[in-house]
Amino acid sequence: MRIVIILLILLFSVLTVCVHAECFLLDIPLPITGQASHAIARSLERTVLEIQKPHRTKTESAELTESAEENAETPEPKTIPTIILRFRVGADQEEFGRGSSFGACYELADLLAGEKFHGIRTVAYFPQSVQGHVLLVALACDERIAAESAEIGEAGIDETNISDTQRQAYHEISKRQHVFSPAVINKLLDKQTELLQVETEKGIRLISPQEVEELRRTETFIADPTTFISSGAPGLFTADTARKFGLINLIANDQVFLARGLGFRPDEIKNAPIPNEQGHAVRIDLTGLINSDKIGSAIRSIEKALEPNPVTINRRKTGTIKVDFLCLYIDSPGGNIEASLNMASYLAHNIDSAKVRTVAYIPYQARSDAAIIALACDEIVLGVNAILGGDGAVVFSESQIADARQTIREFLSQETIRSWSLPVGFIDPDIEIFKVIRSGRLTDYLCNEELNRLPDAELWKKGEIVKEKGKLLQIVGGKGEQYFVDRTAKDFTEFKFLYGFENDILLVEPTWADQLVQSLSSPGMSMVILMVVFLAVSIEAQTPGIGLGAFIAAVGIVLFFWLHFLGGTAGWLEICLFLAGVVCILLEIFVLPGVGIFGIGGAITIMVSLVLASQTFIIPQNSYQFLQLRNSLLILAVSGTGILILSNILIRTIHNANKPKDSALIQETEKLAHYEPLLGQTGITITPLVPAGKAMINGEPINIVSDGELIEKGQTVKVIEVIGYKVVVRKVETTDNV
Repeated sequence: MRIVIILLILLFSVLTVCVHAECFLLDIPLPITGQASHAIARSLERTVLEIQKPHRTKTESAELTESAEENAETPEPKTIPTIILRFRVGADQEEFGRGSSFGACYELADLLAGEKFHGIRTVAYFPQSVQGHVLLVALACDERIAAESAEIGEAGIDETNISDTQRQAYHEISKRQHVFSPAVINKLLDKQTELLQVETEKGIRLISPQEVEELRRTETFIADPTTFISSGAPGLFTADTARKFGLINLIANDQVFLARGLGFRPDEIKNAPIPNEQGHAVRIDLTGLINSDKIGSAIRSIEKALEPNPVTINRRKTGTIKVDFLCLYIDSPGGNIEASLNMASYLAHNIDSAKVRTVAYIPYQARSDAAIIALACDEIVLGVNAILGGDGAVVFSESQIADARQTIREFLSQETIRSWSLPVGFIDPDIEIFKVIRSGRLTDYLCNEELNRLPDAELWKKGEIVKEKGKLLQIVGGKGEQYFVDRTAKDFTEFKFLYGFENDILLVEPTWADQLVQSLSSPGMSMVILMVVFLAVSIEAQTPGIGLGAFIAAVGIVLFFWLHFLGGTAGWLEICLFLAGVVCILLEIFVLPGVGIFGIGGAITIMVSLVLASQTFIIPQNSYQFLQLRNSLLILAVSGTGILILSNILIRTIHNANKPKDSALIQETEKLAHYEPLLGQTGITITPLVPAGKAMINGEPINIVSDGELIEKGQTVKVIEVIGYKVVVRKVETTDNV
């Protein structure tokens, strides 16, 4: 049994590498010249390597092994790997891509029809009418697809005379791929030939006049041959005609129909690797709460990074570094949905995927609206336990969700070629999404509204629910369905290894300053900072005047609020609440002693400000916010408990250090103070004791310290202990005997 399991695992590994369900799209601008063909060839070869590269890490392979041993079932392979060549005519070009070089096109056709592409499906896609030798490249593909309005033909339009070499090359490529008949090839090349249509008992076909008699000897004609395209007329075929005679396999007016016609979801089509071998990768970080300022800064950073940077190659020569790979490092709980949509729109509309490959790397979280930003990238890489979507830092209103839903449906889904149901599921808890299947092979995830809008809605069968109402869609790295996720990486080092950028000078880790700020803003460091602040305040309260403790406490509080301000959780409200709390406590100590309400209210206000500074909300409304509230209260509680323990230890240590073990150990300088006669004496405080201060005893001002109680100015105190130069007093109540 175990041998069978091992064989199944090996079979799955082979299928993973050789029959991995990947679909790459390569844009080919027309016309194709010699220099352009070399870049296209390099891109095609890199795409083949990408398809053949194992995509699973060691961790994933181990999980796969365990899963296979448990289930002992062979997973069904998906559609074979596919490369789509989309031939695009420039907007300013009116001649249907004419001008392609025969030699350049033949080199590409020979590459596509060769052994290197064995086991890989190649598809030529014509979204517009195309003419010229680019049709030779299309002949070398396994399938051809055209838009309904496209016309294809006149392969030899750029030639004055068609040479035997050119004619032979077309017939050779066509024969290798078993596509067009010789008569059709000749008409495509030379409009002076005639093309006939004939119907026999085996069907309708296109032949040349020279083939009529030979065909009569082998097949029975149902009707006499008729002229299909006369001599002198151009060899052009509309999409309908080409589909009728098998010259193209499918009609698709956009990328959505193209993907589904090939058996893929629209979002499964990836852009082919960029052919620029001199390109580099760059990383842009988007961390913390999303807001307009942060998005604006990120967009400016991207635009600056994508500008060609001049570099010195040697003493006599200079060049430029071009960035063709953008890593968007996202670690965010979401925040401002309008800002997130602006960022997603910028990535989808302003960055040309044919020139710059964008990959979102999410090591920890991209919650709620932050997930929309990730979906605007070409690919998504999740950390092993990273979270994509789910409850975020902000709960959006119904109007915000409605506006975002419209933007995603009418703009982002068109730009990113994705179904809009799943992206909306990241922000709208009320949408219900189903797994739908067409022809038992093509799978997608749609809500009822999007499903009903499909032109072939009746062909889709609704399956199980993948997102229920009342919950936001959430994807966890390496667990459950990975809808939009392309890969998983345990850390940034593995991410760079996956894309071959281990040594790229521009794709760098954050600087030490960035790492310091990130570590200081963590919950653990917030707890440490608050403990240091409280401890400094406690020390300051035990010593007279303003000293080092007050300075440390002030620096700690400024650091705490500054770090949370950078993180987007602290604002002027929290700062004002904290300052108001401090003012109330000072009023209680120096102005209105004994009232109590200012001291208690000030302490509560300070605690509230510290809690609010650690989160973005006042009242929690979802699971993420409840978790954040729990963490904020935990930080405050642990800090308070820790400071009580440390303060008690510190006070005891100081007290024992100042208390002599033997009166003989009191130094001579302390004896000269003559404080022993003050023992048992009473006096009046001339400053508040907090707990140190001064009192008038026997007509002289004496530095004293209370036994722990805060004592107001003008109160009667009694000396209860003298330790060298330290005079300890206690407040004398009216009922005490003085």
